[in-house]
Amino acid sequence: MKKQLKWLISGIVLVAAIAAFYMHNLDSKGIDQRKSVANFSAASFEYVNDTGCKLITSEIGALATFDSLLLKPSEEEFTEDWIYRITFHPKSIMPNDTEFAILFGEHSLSMNGKTYVAENGNYADILHWVSGKYEYFDYALQEWN
Repeated sequence: MKKQLKWLISGIVLVAAIAAFYMHNLDSKGIDQRKSVANFSAASFEYVNDTGCKLITSEIGALATFDSLLLKPSEEEFTEDWIYRITFHPKSIMPNDTEFAILFGEHSLSMNGKTYVAENGNYADILHWVSGKYEYFDYALQEWN
């Protein structure tokens, strides 16, 4: 009986942990916004020290791993300067679509105005991911307003 009770409690704890993980990454409508990244057809990718941006229209699926980053919502407002900025469906080339912007700061990121921090407290891993993606897209810089 004790063994069955241990298994039951372990199962409940496991289900609760999985549910808590998914709840951390949901927007107010219960949708993980990061999943939509793979559905966009264009993005501008900017780095603060470069003039212009990299326009991504092919290989956009390489950014789909964004949904694997361990993030949790923060109650703090995103007030820091961005280091990297990815804008999906930028108005400058897709004026009839809705922009989806991700700003990567030094300690947190903003996804369409909602602030997120590293779930494990190691935000350096997230900056490493985004800098690697920026280098991956070895495209010429585009300039537009």
